[in-house]
Amino acid sequence: MINEKQVIDFLKTKDKSYIDYLFSLLNNNLNNTDSSDQVCPICGSTHVKKNGKDSNERQRYLCKECHRTFNDRTHTLFSWSHLTMEQWILFVDLEISEMKLEDEAHFLGVSTTTCFYMRHKLYHAATEIINNQILSGEIEVDTQYLSINLKGTMPHNMPRYSKKRGGQSAFRGISHHKVSVICAVDENDHMIMNITGLGSESFEKYISNEMYFGDIKEIISDSKSCIQQLANHLGTTNNKVPTSPTEKRYLTRDGKSLGVINEMMTEVAGLIIKTKGISTRYLQGYLNFNILRKQMKYRYKRNEMPEKIMNLLVETSLFRNISVLATPMPISLKEAYYEYRYGIFAE
Repeated sequence: MINEKQVIDFLKTKDKSYIDYLFSLLNNNLNNTDSSDQVCPICGSTHVKKNGKDSNERQRYLCKECHRTFNDRTHTLFSWSHLTMEQWILFVDLEISEMKLEDEAHFLGVSTTTCFYMRHKLYHAATEIINNQILSGEIEVDTQYLSINLKGTMPHNMPRYSKKRGGQSAFRGISHHKVSVICAVDENDHMIMNITGLGSESFEKYISNEMYFGDIKEIISDSKSCIQQLANHLGTTNNKVPTSPTEKRYLTRDGKSLGVINEMMTEVAGLIIKTKGISTRYLQGYLNFNILRKQMKYRYKRNEMPEKIMNLLVETSLFRNISVLATPMPISLKEAYYEYRYGIFAE
């Protein structure tokens, strides 16, 4: 058997070009070995082998079934991203801290536009994670009402006259100019905050979120009849905070409250103030990332949160820049503003 000394003595007799050639053969041989722990994200095959590295030194693989090449980022949130994982972790850290896009761009050394797309890719991934949660056991249920925000809408696409920030709506109280957000949280800290149209809460709005309700034992809520209808539909009990014409009440008769729901709503209201308004088009992403951040705070220390969130993000699906711009409006602008006969609804 050849020993190490014999190999070294042999190489000493060869010139540098031969040694470089020998190393290239060894490298190709290593890169073409099977990689049994990889699965092709394109066809799902496990018949995969290494296929060299890209310009960023990321390992590439070749699928023996579909003959397509890929790396660890293919068909993930990070596809086509030129940023390193360390930069993404820093970005997630800055998002947890609710930093402005301009400041994030400064710390990352990229443009504000890049940070804009990164933010909404992150929020889309958060939505995918949150949408997999099922609420069970004892749950709190309520509805939050937010104003329609058309930030970023071009003047020729406006359905109403532009208003100054902080201006009052044409309608007081709850109307079809308010976005209805159904909120629910269970005893295991699973949460949803979903946009479900315009105007006051209703049984139809609650039942549209039925896919998130599992084995519900009790619904804690205010005394709205539509939530009682929801409880009847789910075959559970509705523990209500009683109403009183003379005083404000916060507890059910057995001492339970809507504390967590109210905290969630307060955080969203604060976020809207801090960001000087959130476009309704992108509001659902903000709501879901706020939930994800809140759940992470319950489970991990602050310095652990960015990496823990990143571990979740690598399992989410591809979301391209063009998909960010194509995010649909979650409400009907026609229902809200057709009566104005202005802009896109002018006759």
